Amino acid sequence: MQERVPPREILVRLNWRSQDIVRLRQVFVPSKLVHVDREDHAGIARALETCEIAILDGVADERYLTAPNLKWLHCDQSGLDGFAPRVLADSDLVVTSSKGRSGPVLAEHAIHFMLSLAYRAPDMMRAQRRRVWGIRGQADLRGLHGKTVCIVGYGATGENLARQCLAFGMKVSAFRRKDQPADLPGVRMYSAARGDCLIDAIQGADIAALCASLNDASYRILGAPELAAMNPGGYLVNVARAQLVDEEAMIGALRSGHLAGAGLDVTDPFEPLPPWHRLWSVPNLILTPHVTPQMPDRTGRTLDILAENFRRYQAGDPLLHQFTEEDVFSRAPKPAGFRGRHRLMTAWAAIGRRLI
Repeated sequence: MQERVPPREILVRLNWRSQDIVRLRQVFVPSKLVHVDREDHAGIARALETCEIAILDGVADERYLTAPNLKWLHCDQSGLDGFAPRVLADSDLVVTSSKGRSGPVLAEHAIHFMLSLAYRAPDMMRAQRRRVWGIRGQADLRGLHGKTVCIVGYGATGENLARQCLAFGMKVSAFRRKDQPADLPGVRMYSAARGDCLIDAIQGADIAALCASLNDASYRILGAPELAAMNPGGYLVNVARAQLVDEEAMIGALRSGHLAGAGLDVTDPFEPLPPWHRLWSVPNLILTPHVTPQMPDRTGRTLDILAENFRRYQAGDPLLHQFTEEDVFSRAPKPAGFRGRHRLMTAWAAIGRRLI
């Protein structure tokens, strides 16, 4: 295929540091970067009339589907489920993401949950605040070594997590969409494309770790049957998307004790989670507010993805992390907000943080 002529203008909606924008400009030389603000709807509309490429700090919307000259849209985040209708897969617009850039620290976050649950860190901290030496049942604590973890989703995060779990001396199984073996020795791989079901991979697991992308096939993939197939007293950790889990089934398993604990960095349908939500009162649940620490070179990793994809785009080759029909997500209803929500949550958070 004949190499493309570099695009004249590229729409950029990014809240990056000036030095990172300089590097971005170098990636796309000689194209001109047209910077727009997220709330500048008129400016976005004008830029979409002429730009061939757009780079966004988030997911797209219908405006980008109908842009007359837009051919490639890059969303600078890991998941595209925020706007993933079937029409997007059927269109000629190529959509890519920064999938995988934060895989190592997302895996660390999952390990943080596992260790915190196994060592009963919240109870230990509560005892420390009360100046009490030890907690009830501490003789029954068991570490991660020798436990079996089932990793649901085996992309960059899942592979990094498998590597870390193996270093802890854990047994690792994994479930993925594609029929591809694991690169790491010691990982027992199950695949939907091969006809396996998640319940096959999770049978007898002590820990279920969710690292999968959210789409129509993975929506609520972990439900009551899968949780029942785990060993009693197991843990659930989710550093991916809340809607991968049947919340009712998870809460039931926690209340019954079949799950000894869970760690969630994501919640459904609201983030921030309202103070009256039932998850706050579920026993043995650790919540973090969707704040996995950043990779020290996260923007640099995004720039590497953009540079390689621009090279491929110019050459007419398939792009990395491209949205496909398998990524379509249309099953979940959109949550209904309430009037004054952001002001209320901001005030509540400000007061609460002063009391921590």
